[in-house]
Amino acid sequence: MQRSAQTKQKQPRNPWKWGFLGLVLIIVIGFIFLLTQFTGASSVKQPTATTAKSAASFNVSLNKKQLNAMSDYYLDRFQDKNDSQMNYKFHVKNDAVVTGQAKVLGITVHFGLSLTPKLLKNGNVQLKAKKLAVGQLSVPVKAVMSYIKKSYNLPKWVVLDTKQKTITLNLNAFRTKGVQYRATKIDMSSAGKFEFKVLIPKK
Repeated sequence: MQRSAQTKQKQPRNPWKWGFLGLVLIIVIGFIFLLTQFTGASSVKQPTATTAKSAASFNVSLNKKQLNAMSDYYLDRFQDKNDSQMNYKFHVKNDAVVTGQAKVLGITVHFGLSLTPKLLKNGNVQLKAKKLAVGQLSVPVKAVMSYIKKSYNLPKWVVLDTKQKTITLNLNAFRTKGVQYRATKIDMSSAGKFEFKVLIPKK
């Protein structure tokens, strides 16, 4: 019995483990938050008539340069407002890339998350996680996503598939004051083109 008790005592909590997992969670959740801001406005076209369920709709169109500029704007505002201890950026190049730095147990750690976005037929967006690096370590994405899925209550419109290493954003289930969103185009080539349709309900 004494040996058993001693064995249990020799397994203290590892603060680095929890600090690291907390950092990874913030990276992923921060990225999801950022995506919900992109449908706000930019290159708005004239409203068009829609079905009886919606009063009108309009399209939002962005290229990579505009998307990156909007990213900088929202992230700077968000981080200043919340006095964030983590400094990060989101830019679209060949992939969607989140980079930055944060403090874990008083030590500054650099990180990078690389994802490939894909447009689904129903207007939702799927993000394929390709690589996650924290400091000099390449982190197993599947293990991190499994931990997040089991330990945290994500919004219902965000679905994690740990086997496929994907994050699906069900935009058709996401609402802001009744307004609906649907992605209509994701083109990562050259200057890039990203289009969303915004559906405004009847009052």
